[in-house]
Amino acid sequence: MSRGINIQKQLFLIVALACAVLFAPTTMIVFFGMMPTIGANLMDKTRSKSRAMCVGMMNLAGVMPFVLELWLSSSPNSLENAIKIMMEPKSVIIMYVMAATGYAIESTVTGMVATIMQQRATARLKQIDLILNEMQDRWGYFVDGSTKLDDYGFPVKSNDE
Repeated sequence: MSRGINIQKQLFLIVALACAVLFAPTTMIVFFGMMPTIGANLMDKTRSKSRAMCVGMMNLAGVMPFVLELWLSSSPNSLENAIKIMMEPKSVIIMYVMAATGYAIESTVTGMVATIMQQRATARLKQIDLILNEMQDRWGYFVDGSTKLDDYGFPVKSNDE
């Protein structure tokens, strides 16, 4: 089974390299523009890779207009146009600012989710305290966990009593 997966990976790599060579100008712009995504992917150690995904999607949104500009130019997919696009400061700024926007979105959403989860946990603790107080009113102090119990669940008489 692992041999089949290995052959699939090798075939994918061969096809990807062939496409990269055939569409070299597009590959150059995509590789050059998606560098922040590569960095985010290498730096994101979490299992879900949420930072890399967020940066990658926003970065791709910043790169695509220039890929389309390359494809729809007077000489489509030419190396000269690709180099011209990569050397324009405007295009580099737009690509990398979009990646930075991905970082900002990820950090903002992460902070908001953490705050919401903390508020929900605090509300749940208050609810548990209310339930505990109701149980203490109904059953006495034996249900609050402060009384030592024997193996059968009965209160143990302490030496202080």
